[in-house]
Amino acid sequence: MYIYWFSCEKTARLASEFGHPPIKMIGDKEVNSMGYARILKDNDGKPSGYRECDGEVAFMPKQQSYENIFRRVKIEVDTMEVLNHDFIKDKQRVYRRGVLLRGITPEGFHVFNPAYTGNHQVIYTPYGDAKIAHPEAFEVLDDGVGMYGPAGYGRDSEFVYFFTHSTETSYAVRLKTCKNPVAFTILSDGYTKDDERVYYCQVTVKRAIPQSFTVLRDGYARDDKHIFWRDQLLKTKVQDFTILGDGYASDGKKVFYNGTLLDADGAAFTLLGYSYASDGVRVFGEGELLDTTPQAFTLLSDGYACDDKHVFWRNRLLNVDRNSFKVLEDGYAEDKYHYIYRMVVTKKKDVEANHL
Repeated sequence: MYIYWFSCEKTARLASEFGHPPIKMIGDKEVNSMGYARILKDNDGKPSGYRECDGEVAFMPKQQSYENIFRRVKIEVDTMEVLNHDFIKDKQRVYRRGVLLRGITPEGFHVFNPAYTGNHQVIYTPYGDAKIAHPEAFEVLDDGVGMYGPAGYGRDSEFVYFFTHSTETSYAVRLKTCKNPVAFTILSDGYTKDDERVYYCQVTVKRAIPQSFTVLRDGYARDDKHIFWRDQLLKTKVQDFTILGDGYASDGKKVFYNGTLLDADGAAFTLLGYSYASDGVRVFGEGELLDTTPQAFTLLSDGYACDDKHVFWRNRLLNVDRNSFKVLEDGYAEDKYHYIYRMVVTKKKDVEANHL
Protein backbone atom coordinates (compact mmCIF):
# COMPACT_ATOMS: atom_id res chain seq x y z
CA MET A 1 0.00 0.00 0.00
CA TYR A 2 1.34 3.45 -0.94
CA ILE A 3 0.95 6.53 1.24
CA TYR A 4 1.02 10.34 1.17
CA TRP A 5 1.84 12.15 4.41
CA PHE A 6 0.09 15.31 5.54
CA SER A 7 0.51 17.34 8.73
CA CYS A 8 -1.80 16.36 11.52
CA GLU A 9 -2.48 20.02 12.26
CA LYS A 10 -4.06 20.53 8.84
CA THR A 11 -6.14 17.35 9.13
CA ALA A 12 -7.30 18.29 12.61
CA ARG A 13 -8.28 21.77 11.47
CA LEU A 14 -10.27 20.43 8.53
CA ALA A 15 -12.06 17.85 10.61
CA SER A 16 -12.84 20.42 13.29
CA GLU A 17 -14.37 22.74 10.71
CA PHE A 18 -16.64 19.89 9.63
CA GLY A 19 -17.90 19.40 13.20
CA HIS A 20 -15.78 16.30 13.91
CA PRO A 21 -12.75 17.45 15.93
CA PRO A 22 -10.20 14.61 15.83
CA ILE A 23 -9.32 14.70 19.54
CA LYS A 24 -9.48 12.26 22.44
CA MET A 25 -9.12 12.64 26.21
CA ILE A 26 -6.10 11.34 28.12
CA GLY A 27 -6.77 12.11 31.74
CA ASP A 28 -7.99 15.69 31.77
CA LYS A 29 -6.11 16.69 28.60
CA GLU A 30 -7.31 16.87 25.04
CA VAL A 31 -4.85 15.17 22.70
CA ASN A 32 -4.93 15.30 18.90
CA SER A 33 -5.68 11.72 17.86
CA MET A 34 -4.97 11.95 14.14
CA GLY A 35 -1.17 12.06 14.38
CA TYR A 36 -0.02 12.25 10.77
CA ALA A 37 -2.75 11.51 8.21
CA ARG A 38 -2.01 9.36 5.21
CA ILE A 39 -4.20 9.05 2.18
CA LEU A 40 -4.94 5.38 1.65
CA LYS A 41 -4.44 3.98 -1.84
CA ASP A 42 -6.10 0.98 -3.44
CA ASN A 43 -4.30 -2.03 -4.90
CA ASP A 44 -3.82 -0.16 -8.18
CA GLY A 45 -2.02 2.68 -6.42
CA LYS A 46 -4.88 5.15 -6.87
CA PRO A 47 -5.74 7.50 -3.96
CA SER A 48 -9.00 6.78 -2.18
CA GLY A 49 -11.20 9.10 -0.15
CA TYR A 50 -10.00 7.48 3.09
CA ARG A 51 -7.26 8.64 5.48
CA GLU A 52 -5.63 6.77 8.36
CA CYS A 53 -3.87 8.17 11.41
CA ASP A 54 -2.70 6.26 14.47
CA GLY A 55 -5.05 3.36 13.75
CA GLU A 56 -8.10 5.53 13.10
CA VAL A 57 -9.66 5.77 9.64
CA ALA A 58 -11.96 8.43 8.23
CA PHE A 59 -13.58 9.17 4.91
CA MET A 60 -12.41 12.69 4.05
CA PRO A 61 -12.09 12.97 0.27
CA LYS A 62 -10.59 15.85 -1.64
CA GLN A 63 -13.43 18.35 -1.76
CA GLN A 64 -14.48 21.91 -2.33
CA SER A 65 -14.42 24.41 0.52
CA TYR A 66 -18.23 24.46 0.73
CA GLU A 67 -18.47 20.68 1.20
CA ASN A 68 -18.68 19.08 4.61
CA ILE A 69 -17.53 15.46 4.44
CA PHE A 70 -15.72 13.83 7.37
CA ARG A 71 -16.86 10.37 8.47
CA ARG A 72 -14.95 8.18 10.87
CA VAL A 73 -15.22 4.46 10.17
CA LYS A 74 -14.91 1.58 12.61
CA ILE A 75 -12.47 -0.75 10.91
CA GLU A 76 -9.60 -3.13 11.69
CA VAL A 77 -6.56 -1.49 10.17
CA ASP A 78 -4.61 -4.75 10.08
CA THR A 79 -7.21 -6.49 7.89
CA MET A 80 -8.68 -3.56 5.97
CA GLU A 81 -8.64 -3.49 2.19
CA VAL A 82 -9.10 -0.31 0.20
CA LEU A 83 -11.15 -1.30 -2.85
CA ASN A 84 -11.37 2.06 -4.67
CA HIS A 85 -12.08 5.70 -3.91
CA ASP A 86 -15.42 5.02 -2.19
CA PHE A 87 -15.24 1.47 -0.80
CA ILE A 88 -13.21 -0.01 2.05
CA LYS A 89 -13.69 -3.24 4.01
CA ASP A 90 -12.22 -5.45 6.69
CA LYS A 91 -13.16 -8.98 7.81
CA GLN A 92 -16.47 -7.82 9.29
CA ARG A 93 -17.66 -4.66 7.54
CA VAL A 94 -17.98 -2.87 4.21
CA TYR A 95 -18.20 0.92 3.90
CA ARG A 96 -19.20 3.11 0.97
CA ARG A 97 -18.12 6.72 1.22
CA GLY A 98 -17.66 6.26 4.95
CA VAL A 99 -21.15 4.82 5.52
CA LEU A 100 -21.51 1.27 6.84
CA LEU A 101 -23.38 -1.04 4.46
CA ARG A 102 -25.56 -2.79 7.02
CA GLY A 103 -26.29 -6.42 6.31
CA ILE A 104 -23.64 -6.63 3.58
CA THR A 105 -20.89 -9.17 4.15
CA PRO A 106 -17.33 -8.39 3.09
CA GLU A 107 -17.07 -11.90 1.70
CA GLY A 108 -16.54 -11.67 -2.04
CA PHE A 109 -17.08 -7.91 -2.04
CA HIS A 110 -14.77 -6.59 -4.75
CA VAL A 111 -14.34 -4.22 -7.67
CA PHE A 112 -15.49 -5.84 -10.90
CA ASN A 113 -14.31 -2.88 -12.97
CA PRO A 114 -14.64 0.93 -12.76
CA ALA A 115 -18.38 0.70 -13.46
CA TYR A 116 -19.39 -2.02 -10.98
CA THR A 117 -18.48 -3.00 -7.41
CA GLY A 118 -20.15 -5.51 -5.09
CA ASN A 119 -20.75 -9.16 -4.26
CA HIS A 120 -23.50 -11.78 -4.28
CA GLN A 121 -25.75 -9.51 -2.18
CA VAL A 122 -25.59 -6.17 -3.96
CA ILE A 123 -23.92 -4.40 -6.89
CA TYR A 124 -23.07 -0.70 -6.98
CA THR A 125 -22.25 1.74 -9.75
CA PRO A 126 -20.08 4.79 -8.90
CA TYR A 127 -23.34 6.64 -8.20
CA GLY A 128 -25.21 4.13 -6.03
CA ASP A 129 -27.18 0.88 -6.05
CA ALA A 130 -27.08 -0.60 -9.56
CA LYS A 131 -30.45 -2.32 -8.95
CA ILE A 132 -29.29 -5.69 -10.24
CA ALA A 133 -32.12 -8.24 -9.99
CA HIS A 134 -29.83 -11.22 -9.29
CA PRO A 135 -26.48 -9.98 -7.90
CA GLU A 136 -25.41 -13.54 -7.10
CA ALA A 137 -25.36 -14.27 -10.86
CA PHE A 138 -23.94 -10.93 -11.98
CA GLU A 139 -20.94 -10.73 -14.32
CA VAL A 140 -19.35 -7.89 -16.23
CA LEU A 141 -18.99 -8.09 -20.00
CA ASP A 142 -16.25 -5.51 -20.65
CA ASP A 143 -13.56 -3.49 -18.87
CA GLY A 144 -15.99 -0.83 -17.63
CA VAL A 145 -13.97 1.99 -19.16
CA GLY A 146 -15.87 4.46 -21.33
CA MET A 147 -14.51 7.27 -23.45
CA TYR A 148 -14.90 9.87 -20.70
CA GLY A 149 -15.44 7.80 -17.54
CA PRO A 150 -16.84 4.55 -16.14
CA ALA A 151 -19.25 2.79 -18.51
CA GLY A 152 -20.00 -0.82 -19.29
CA TYR A 153 -22.29 -3.78 -19.71
CA GLY A 154 -23.12 -6.51 -17.25
CA ARG A 155 -25.65 -9.30 -16.98
CA ASP A 156 -27.31 -11.69 -14.58
CA SER A 157 -29.53 -14.68 -15.27
CA GLU A 158 -32.47 -12.49 -16.32
CA PHE A 159 -31.30 -9.14 -17.67
CA VAL A 160 -28.51 -7.31 -19.51
CA TYR A 161 -27.51 -3.99 -17.92
CA PHE A 162 -25.69 -0.89 -19.07
CA PHE A 163 -24.25 1.92 -16.97
CA THR A 164 -22.56 5.13 -18.07
CA HIS A 165 -21.22 7.93 -15.90
CA SER A 166 -23.03 10.46 -18.10
CA THR A 167 -26.45 9.15 -17.07
CA GLU A 168 -28.80 11.04 -14.76
CA THR A 169 -29.63 7.79 -12.93
CA SER A 170 -27.49 6.06 -10.32
CA TYR A 171 -28.43 2.56 -11.41
CA ALA A 172 -27.61 0.41 -14.43
CA VAL A 173 -30.30 0.48 -17.13
CA ARG A 174 -31.86 -2.80 -18.23
CA LEU A 175 -31.79 -3.64 -21.92
CA LYS A 176 -35.41 -4.75 -21.90
CA THR A 177 -35.55 -5.99 -25.49
CA CYS A 178 -32.86 -8.59 -24.80
CA LYS A 179 -34.69 -11.77 -23.77
CA ASN A 180 -31.66 -14.06 -23.70
CA PRO A 181 -28.77 -12.54 -21.68
CA VAL A 182 -26.57 -15.57 -22.28
CA ALA A 183 -26.56 -14.81 -26.03
CA PHE A 184 -25.69 -11.13 -25.55
CA THR A 185 -22.37 -10.28 -27.18
CA ILE A 186 -20.36 -7.06 -27.30
CA LEU A 187 -18.99 -6.32 -30.77
CA SER A 188 -17.08 -3.06 -31.45
CA ASP A 189 -17.74 0.60 -32.27
CA GLY A 190 -20.75 0.65 -29.93
CA TYR A 191 -22.51 -2.37 -31.48
CA THR A 192 -23.85 -5.35 -29.52
CA LYS A 193 -26.17 -8.21 -30.36
CA ASP A 194 -28.06 -11.20 -29.04
CA ASP A 195 -29.69 -14.08 -30.90
CA GLU A 196 -32.64 -11.93 -32.04
CA ARG A 197 -31.49 -8.32 -32.37
CA VAL A 198 -28.56 -6.00 -33.04
CA TYR A 199 -28.10 -2.86 -30.96
CA TYR A 200 -26.17 0.35 -31.30
CA CYS A 201 -25.64 2.08 -27.94
CA GLN A 202 -28.66 0.21 -26.54
CA VAL A 203 -30.88 1.24 -29.49
CA THR A 204 -32.23 -1.61 -31.64
CA VAL A 205 -30.85 -1.55 -35.18
CA LYS A 206 -33.99 -2.26 -37.15
CA ARG A 207 -33.87 -4.96 -39.87
CA ALA A 208 -30.36 -6.06 -38.87
CA ILE A 209 -29.77 -9.81 -39.02
CA PRO A 210 -27.71 -10.93 -35.98
CA GLN A 211 -26.48 -14.16 -37.57
CA SER A 212 -24.67 -12.39 -40.44
CA PHE A 213 -24.04 -9.00 -38.82
CA THR A 214 -20.47 -7.68 -39.08
CA VAL A 215 -18.97 -4.41 -37.91
CA LEU A 216 -16.88 -2.69 -40.58
CA ARG A 217 -15.26 0.59 -39.40
CA ASP A 218 -15.98 4.32 -39.05
CA GLY A 219 -19.38 3.43 -37.57
CA TYR A 220 -20.46 1.35 -40.58
CA ALA A 221 -21.68 -2.25 -40.38
CA ARG A 222 -23.41 -4.80 -42.58
CA ASP A 223 -25.29 -8.05 -42.72
CA ASP A 224 -26.06 -10.21 -45.75
CA LYS A 225 -28.74 -7.82 -46.99
CA HIS A 226 -28.15 -4.37 -45.50
CA ILE A 227 -25.63 -1.62 -44.77
CA PHE A 228 -25.86 0.43 -41.59
CA TRP A 229 -24.28 3.47 -40.04
CA ARG A 230 -24.85 3.13 -36.32
CA ASP A 231 -28.62 2.47 -36.02
CA GLN A 232 -29.40 3.96 -39.44
CA LEU A 233 -30.23 1.78 -42.46
CA LEU A 234 -28.54 3.06 -45.63
CA LYS A 235 -30.04 2.74 -49.10
CA THR A 236 -27.10 1.32 -50.99
CA LYS A 237 -25.88 -1.82 -52.74
CA VAL A 238 -24.41 -4.23 -50.22
CA GLN A 239 -22.17 -6.03 -52.73
CA ASP A 240 -20.58 -2.78 -53.98
CA PHE A 241 -20.27 -0.93 -50.68
CA THR A 242 -16.74 0.13 -49.69
CA ILE A 243 -15.36 2.07 -46.72
CA LEU A 244 -13.09 4.82 -48.08
CA GLY A 245 -11.90 6.25 -44.77
CA ASP A 246 -12.27 9.45 -42.70
CA GLY A 247 -16.00 8.70 -42.37
CA TYR A 248 -16.56 8.43 -46.15
CA ALA A 249 -18.00 5.37 -47.90
CA SER A 250 -19.32 4.61 -51.38
CA ASP A 251 -21.00 1.97 -53.53
CA GLY A 252 -19.46 3.39 -56.71
CA LYS A 253 -22.41 5.68 -57.37
CA LYS A 254 -23.53 7.05 -54.02
CA VAL A 255 -21.19 8.61 -51.45
CA PHE A 256 -21.85 8.82 -47.70
CA TYR A 257 -20.21 10.71 -44.90
CA ASN A 258 -20.99 9.32 -41.44
CA GLY A 259 -24.15 7.84 -42.88
CA THR A 260 -25.29 11.02 -44.64
CA LEU A 261 -25.78 10.86 -48.41
CA LEU A 262 -23.68 13.47 -50.22
CA ASP A 263 -24.37 15.23 -53.51
CA ALA A 264 -21.27 13.73 -55.09
CA ASP A 265 -20.22 11.52 -57.99
CA GLY A 266 -19.17 8.21 -56.46
CA ALA A 267 -17.30 7.10 -59.58
CA ALA A 268 -14.86 10.03 -59.34
CA PHE A 269 -14.79 10.49 -55.59
CA THR A 270 -11.30 10.66 -54.03
CA LEU A 271 -9.96 11.31 -50.53
CA LEU A 272 -7.50 14.20 -50.28
CA GLY A 273 -6.45 13.89 -46.62
CA TYR A 274 -7.47 15.51 -43.29
CA SER A 275 -11.12 14.56 -44.00
CA TYR A 276 -11.13 16.52 -47.28
CA ALA A 277 -12.41 14.84 -50.45
CA SER A 278 -13.37 15.69 -54.02
CA ASP A 279 -15.32 14.24 -56.93
CA GLY A 280 -13.53 16.41 -59.50
CA VAL A 281 -16.29 19.04 -59.42
CA ARG A 282 -16.81 19.66 -55.71
CA VAL A 283 -14.64 19.70 -52.59
CA PHE A 284 -15.85 18.46 -49.22
CA GLY A 285 -14.50 18.97 -45.72
CA GLU A 286 -15.77 16.47 -43.15
CA GLY A 287 -18.74 15.87 -45.44
CA GLU A 288 -19.59 19.56 -45.83
CA LEU A 289 -19.51 21.18 -49.29
CA LEU A 290 -16.79 23.86 -49.33
CA ASP A 291 -16.93 27.13 -51.24
CA THR A 292 -14.04 26.30 -53.57
CA THR A 293 -13.13 24.25 -56.63
CA PRO A 294 -10.83 21.23 -57.00
CA GLN A 295 -8.61 23.21 -59.38
CA ALA A 296 -7.97 26.01 -56.86
CA PHE A 297 -7.91 23.86 -53.72
CA THR A 298 -4.57 23.19 -51.99
CA LEU A 299 -4.04 20.94 -49.00
CA LEU A 300 -1.67 22.43 -46.44
CA SER A 301 -0.87 20.69 -43.11
CA ASP A 302 -2.36 20.19 -39.62
CA GLY A 303 -5.87 20.07 -41.11
CA TYR A 304 -5.61 23.41 -42.94
CA ALA A 305 -6.29 23.97 -46.64
CA CYS A 306 -6.74 26.96 -48.91
CA ASP A 307 -7.50 28.27 -52.37
CA ASP A 308 -6.58 31.64 -53.84
CA LYS A 309 -9.12 33.50 -51.67
CA HIS A 310 -9.99 31.35 -48.65
CA VAL A 311 -8.47 29.36 -45.80
CA PHE A 312 -10.24 26.28 -44.44
CA TRP A 313 -9.91 24.12 -41.40
CA ARG A 314 -11.71 20.88 -42.17
CA ASN A 315 -15.34 21.95 -42.73
CA ARG A 316 -14.88 25.56 -41.57
CA LEU A 317 -14.17 28.68 -43.62
CA LEU A 318 -11.79 30.80 -41.52
CA ASN A 319 -12.11 34.58 -41.45
CA VAL A 320 -8.40 35.27 -41.87
CA ASP A 321 -6.05 37.04 -44.28
CA ARG A 322 -5.27 34.53 -47.03
CA ASN A 323 -2.22 36.36 -48.37
CA SER A 324 -0.29 36.37 -45.07
CA PHE A 325 -1.59 33.08 -43.68
CA LYS A 326 0.95 30.44 -42.71
CA VAL A 327 0.75 27.19 -40.77
CA LEU A 328 3.06 26.90 -37.77
CA GLU A 329 2.90 23.55 -35.93
CA ASP A 330 0.69 21.46 -33.62
CA GLY A 331 -2.50 22.98 -35.04
CA TYR A 332 -1.35 26.59 -34.72
CA ALA A 333 -1.23 29.14 -37.55
CA GLU A 334 -1.16 32.91 -37.99
CA ASP A 335 -1.62 35.72 -40.44
CA LYS A 336 -0.77 39.41 -40.27
CA TYR A 337 -3.69 40.17 -37.97
CA HIS A 338 -4.63 36.92 -36.21
CA TYR A 339 -3.46 33.96 -34.20
CA ILE A 340 -5.26 30.77 -35.22
CA TYR A 341 -5.65 27.45 -33.49
CA ARG A 342 -7.68 25.12 -35.65
CA MET A 343 -11.05 26.86 -35.96
CA VAL A 344 -10.42 29.44 -33.22
CA VAL A 345 -9.31 32.84 -34.57
CA THR A 346 -8.04 35.54 -32.18
CA LYS A 347 -7.03 39.07 -33.11
CA LYS A 348 -3.40 39.80 -32.32
CA LYS A 349 -4.20 43.24 -30.93
CA ASP A 350 -6.57 41.66 -28.38
CA VAL A 351 -3.87 39.25 -27.22
CA GLU A 352 -1.31 42.04 -26.95
CA ALA A 353 -3.77 44.25 -25.01
CA ASN A 354 -4.35 41.47 -22.46
CA HIS A 355 -0.60 41.23 -21.84
CA LEU A 356 -0.16 44.91 -21.07
